[in-house]
Amino acid sequence: MGRVPALAPRVRRTRSALIACLGVGLLTAGTLAGPTANAAPQTRAHVRVLAPGVALTTTFDRRVPLRTYVLWIDPSQGASIGMTMAHGGLGALQRTSDMAREAGALAAVNGDLGSAIAARPVHPFALNGELVQTSPVLGAMFSISSDGSMRIGRPNQSLSVTQLSTNETWPIATWNHGRPTPGEITAHTDIGGTAESPRPFTCSARLLPSGPSTATDNGSTRTYSVDQTGCFAARLQPGGGVVLSAVPTTEEATFIRSLVPGEDMRVDWSLGWGGLTDGIGGSHILVQDGANALHSCSGAICSRNPRTGIGLMPDGRTVLVVVDGRQHGSVGMSLAELASFFLRLGATSAMNLDGGGSSTMAIKGQVANDPSDGFERAVTNAIVIHAG
Repeated sequence: MGRVPALAPRVRRTRSALIACLGVGLLTAGTLAGPTANAAPQTRAHVRVLAPGVALTTTFDRRVPLRTYVLWIDPSQGASIGMTMAHGGLGALQRTSDMAREAGALAAVNGDLGSAIAARPVHPFALNGELVQTSPVLGAMFSISSDGSMRIGRPNQSLSVTQLSTNETWPIATWNHGRPTPGEITAHTDIGGTAESPRPFTCSARLLPSGPSTATDNGSTRTYSVDQTGCFAARLQPGGGVVLSAVPTTEEATFIRSLVPGEDMRVDWSLGWGGLTDGIGGSHILVQDGANALHSCSGAICSRNPRTGIGLMPDGRTVLVVVDGRQHGSVGMSLAELASFFLRLGATSAMNLDGGGSSTMAIKGQVANDPSDGFERAVTNAIVIHAG
């Protein structure tokens, strides 16, 4: 399919005119057919312009059968894309539609895969310029930088703390993700919530912010002032800052104990892209540089399921896709089919978000698709769309 034109500020509200304007293909019998007046009667498409720069195409193909929901976002017309998390911290779950309403968003889809037991995302996560968590599972990431640019790729975690008086730098092994082991310094903040808090019986230092987070060519940096240090049996709470911890009797613990209250420290972190302010994870990169990036796939996650995915277009627009599945009226897509779908839409990069019963698209606070559980599942985070 050719390039999809940008949404005009004023569009005729007939179905044929809207489909022609958007250039959105219809999924029929496993392929995308052009949006023509002679489309097979087994296929129905409905297009709604929700706001300037935001349009939704819903397609139902009786022959597969399959229901797809494609949300187009055009930043050149004032629409914007962002992220949010359940109840503002780790350890919580919330419905996508509720997160959208609380964020004042026009639309939203579910985000990263999550652990229902720990109530946290599986992959690294950054929000509003702050690192929420690192993770040993990297997968794929959709990121937004301070200049508004967006990327889909594989994250590369890098964290460190520097004592400014000596310029001594130590790596930080994890951020809101687990207790320290010998040879590690870990970091915890208040956003760790009920899922993550500093560990007892560690040598720890609490650093309080003394300056704002600042985007750098490699990631983000912030200065802090040492507030308290020592080895504690109880948990040293972040108190609005960050707690660095190490196992007692290690070199890392000796460094932490040497810090003096009031001295200046710097914490740097990166997920692989300069100026990153928001980053949300997913399981697979589907499209990269305009080509299919899903070279092989095995296991249940690769078969037909409900799907949520995000793609980037060459003209700067973003496309969000939700596919109903595990139902009599819609069988879902395999990962390979989802990759092909994004390619036919014209995406130059795309990735898979959480699917199954979590796949949800909310429009104006209401669920637009049919979640496979028969109800909307609570999830860890979401991608939200604002207009105007």
